[in-house]
Amino acid sequence: MNKRVIIIGGIAAALALIGGGVWYWMKGKGSSGKDTAYVTTVGSLTENISGTLNRYAGVVEPQKTVEVKLDSSRAVQQLMVEEGQTVKAGDQLFIYDISSGEEELATARLELERMKTEAVSYQEQINTYQREKEKAPQEDQLSYTIQIQSAQMDLKKNEYDQKKKAAEIEKLEKTGDSPVVTSEIDGVVKKIKKSIMKGADDYSDPDSDSSGSESTFITILGTGNYRVKGKINEQNMGDILEGEPVIIRSRQDTQVTWRGTMGMVDTEHPAEQDQNSDFIMSDSGGDDQQTTSSSYPFYVDLDSTEGLMLGQHVYIETDVGQENQRDGIWLNELYIEDVDTQAPYVWASDGNDRLEKRQITLGEYDEAMGEYLISEGLTVDDCIAFPSESLQEGMAVEISDQLQIPTEDQERKEKEQGPDGAQEIIDESGIYPGMDAEQGIPLPADTDEDAAAPEGEVAP
Repeated sequence: MNKRVIIIGGIAAALALIGGGVWYWMKGKGSSGKDTAYVTTVGSLTENISGTLNRYAGVVEPQKTVEVKLDSSRAVQQLMVEEGQTVKAGDQLFIYDISSGEEELATARLELERMKTEAVSYQEQINTYQREKEKAPQEDQLSYTIQIQSAQMDLKKNEYDQKKKAAEIEKLEKTGDSPVVTSEIDGVVKKIKKSIMKGADDYSDPDSDSSGSESTFITILGTGNYRVKGKINEQNMGDILEGEPVIIRSRQDTQVTWRGTMGMVDTEHPAEQDQNSDFIMSDSGGDDQQTTSSSYPFYVDLDSTEGLMLGQHVYIETDVGQENQRDGIWLNELYIEDVDTQAPYVWASDGNDRLEKRQITLGEYDEAMGEYLISEGLTVDDCIAFPSESLQEGMAVEISDQLQIPTEDQERKEKEQGPDGAQEIIDESGIYPGMDAEQGIPLPADTDEDAAAPEGEVAP
């Protein structure tokens, strides 16, 4: 399925809800007391049609995270940074206690010399046992053999211990020459685990063995090279196409944008489950069973990071040209009847609060967006209705640009009285009641919309 089919399918579904859902919700509620056609200004439609595209919540994060290790066998003399501090590559993070290192090094060297002397003793024992064995009677041969083998095993263990101690000394010599630990990258200090510092009030021995293994002490988030992390439900993973261009939009001001390229969905690391990750399905026997629906992170590589902040919350949407400035009125093809004939038309208000078939002249066609340039027949101030079999010329019209979202009680009552599939209405953003703005899937009917969407993401 190519990109255009996906986009047009999404627009079609949204506009169908606008045309069908809004008409159903408002049907019969007009001041005339009769069936009323609800129309929307052309200007409103052309300004907000991009809201029907898939939009995901995202957060700006670093491309690289560095974990600075702490040698649990050594003490920290001085900590040079604190959480939240900005650092440059080469900046000092902390300094090891040199005096303790020197003492450890001297002790290790003495221990290595002792092991070498011990090895000479073992070898002399082996040589002595071998000479005595050659002169001993037959009945004593087994005893000498056992003593020789025991001494050889002690020598082998000694040789292993010498190698281990030599490696320890080499490490102590290197760290002794450079007690100062510096940052590898430009970044921000995200976390300092002070509890693993020897002498800390809340000291907790890290998971380490006697050889002095390392544990993460300081975590640094790289700055300058950002990416955007989003999340998508497994049922909608097909909407993510690696390599396609995307627009990153500021949540504070949706006119502020950045460009990027969609990366892969990370199926190896599913996101933590939330209260909306389960749905109920019925088997052939009619018994309900709970099925888990996982969500996975995906990433966007940015063309430019200027103006972005680490941790900033943004929106992610596929770039299909919606930001391109175009002259004239571009109307979605789903509003146009008889588009393939010589007399295409739209359902429009005649200016006297009555519905009419308004013939229009079509110009250029934008295949990616599924929109026609309207050469003649409409202005931005005209009002049109979404095509429906119920529309008739002469019907009363009311403008629905400022429709209010129904309350839960109103919506529940309407659902009880009306047919399935006609209960929802979409606001100008393309997000309708009961839709998870981040994952694009319906929320449970008894779930608060804002609380359910992770990190409070509800598309504007």
